[in-house]
Amino acid sequence: MKYGLDFGTTNSSISVAKNGQVKVVNIDVAALDPRVLRSMLYFLRREIVYDPKIPPERLRMQVFKTGEISYKGESFYLIGQEAVSKYILDNKNRAAGIKRTIFTGRFIDVGTASVDQPRPDPVAEYYEEIDYGTGRLLQALKSSLKTNYKGTTVFGKFYSVEELISMFLKEIKERAEYSLGEKIEEITAGRPVKFSEIESIDKRAESRLEEAYIMAGFKKVVFEFEPVAAARQFVAQNTKKGELVFVFDFGGGTLDTAVVRSSLATSGVACSDVLATDGVYIGGDLLNADIMQAKLWDYFGASSTWGEQHLPMPLHLYEALNSWYSIPSLNNPETMQLLERVSYKNSDISAVGRLMHLIKSNVGFEIYEAIEKAKKRLSEDNEAQIFYNDGSIELDMMITREEFEEIIAQRVEEIKQVVLRTLEKAGIESKQVDKVVRTGGSSLIPVFQEMLENIFGKGKITLFETFTSIASGLALE
Repeated sequence: MKYGLDFGTTNSSISVAKNGQVKVVNIDVAALDPRVLRSMLYFLRREIVYDPKIPPERLRMQVFKTGEISYKGESFYLIGQEAVSKYILDNKNRAAGIKRTIFTGRFIDVGTASVDQPRPDPVAEYYEEIDYGTGRLLQALKSSLKTNYKGTTVFGKFYSVEELISMFLKEIKERAEYSLGEKIEEITAGRPVKFSEIESIDKRAESRLEEAYIMAGFKKVVFEFEPVAAARQFVAQNTKKGELVFVFDFGGGTLDTAVVRSSLATSGVACSDVLATDGVYIGGDLLNADIMQAKLWDYFGASSTWGEQHLPMPLHLYEALNSWYSIPSLNNPETMQLLERVSYKNSDISAVGRLMHLIKSNVGFEIYEAIEKAKKRLSEDNEAQIFYNDGSIELDMMITREEFEEIIAQRVEEIKQVVLRTLEKAGIESKQVDKVVRTGGSSLIPVFQEMLENIFGKGKITLFETFTSIASGLALE
């Protein structure tokens, strides 16, 4: 028995192979496809407990020292569709955001002494949290591996990125073990071709991911490039010996490409000759951000002016809208005061009001879900509605496929260059490729299919196991 786990930015799957036959395991009974689990982690809310000795003034200001606040009960979390559904339900009953500042008791050195300047005093370390009366939803943990992001504090406890990912992976492992009736100790795990263009950062990201797998209970982890795994699964079913296959793996976080030559092996047909791989950090999440900027920034007042001098709106307010999980960072007194100030003689005061509601009510995730739904619809229809209703936000905005393609034109060109670069690395021309495999949710977008047809020819393009090809191929390693 061999096992493969595709931990994706957006979705995850796990598979088992026996005697060359692969099965993708059901791990999310709440999902439309139980084999595909959304890569979401949701910590259920815990009630806060204040130390009775806290001075009233600090209690009013919500400024505390470590140990002065605690939380009732144990920590519980959900993953996948359950996490999403529970978060959306909880957020419908949200409270106004309460910002807390918690000092850890540690100090940070902020500089060194020089000839004419004394050494600066250390700065007290603290973290901030915003309590909406809901739990805490986490997404895109995989993308944080390449950054210096260490982790986050959830209801009083600090979790490293590795620990958070391990919690998610452990739940997948246990669900698969229950379904299969056997322990999974060794795993072939997928990884993008490039976590980073910088080799040291790329290696560090893989090392962090390996640590997460070990923490989750796997005793041995072998990594494989995700497009190579998808190629292996495709080759095992669809090619003759010696055929050249180009894999276009376009998911929520990255685009990954590979060129492989199929060959026969003792266990059957296998992909054994990898001619080239490449990749770039462009995925469905980034396309959603492009839609937000092009279509919704103005709905929230980006083009309005304010004051006697008709000043432009502060750009940083809108840059924070380009991911749902950065929107809560705007919910602080400074930003609220700024929004009150730019409301003065604003040319679109209603839009500023909608922005304030978006920030205060913490509905960024729901709006991005609406964007995602419309984007998916555009893969089938020529137009779609971005629809969401909450308080002063009454979104019912049309977006056409043509408009969407104009919005992402730069991304299309960047991705085209990755495809051409991969061919160049492999030392082949597009006409030499026998088959082109599209896989990953973002590969369903028509403009990318058209791009591939223009490069390789229409008859060569195949859509293959959109959400499970990588997991299946990993088990065949």
